[in-house]
Amino acid sequence: MSMCPQELAETWNRYSSRLLLIARAIGEPAEDAVQEAFLQLARQSPPPDDPFAWLVTVTRNQILQWRRSGDRRRRREQTTQGHVWFDDAHRRVEVQLDARQVTDALVMLDAETRQVIVMHLWGEMSFDKIAEVMGCSRSTAHRVFQAGIRLMRQQFKPSPDAQPGVSVQGAISDE
Repeated sequence: MSMCPQELAETWNRYSSRLLLIARAIGEPAEDAVQEAFLQLARQSPPPDDPFAWLVTVTRNQILQWRRSGDRRRRREQTTQGHVWFDDAHRRVEVQLDARQVTDALVMLDAETRQVIVMHLWGEMSFDKIAEVMGCSRSTAHRVFQAGIRLMRQQFKPSPDAQPGVSVQGAISDE
């Protein structure tokens, strides 16, 4: 059986100040971690034998988890900054495209269009799956894709002095 609201309120009054001091010594966001620990305590069944020790453990683990998550996110952001999205080793098109140009063209699109194009072409997702992820209809996902491809094709129209065989027309299919 979980704690009744009265017990939870008494536990809050008894331990929250001390728990917050301990949490601040561990790191930030201390207040959020304390709140999260009490929410978990409210759902705990049966309640722990030593609620304060349990709350300290949960609070500490929450702060450390958030810290690790933030560190991973920062590392990912740092490693992807300045890099092209598509490297030559993973190219699946038969014609030569400059990965930097493709990345630059994608960046010029709005976020929704860019996501749909990348999901379909490089993620190999169907329009049904894309619609499910994006929260729209299959036809809307397809229209967004088509409009984005038209915009990209305009950016990649070969100039008169372009090398033969270098064209996006064959590389980016309509579906």
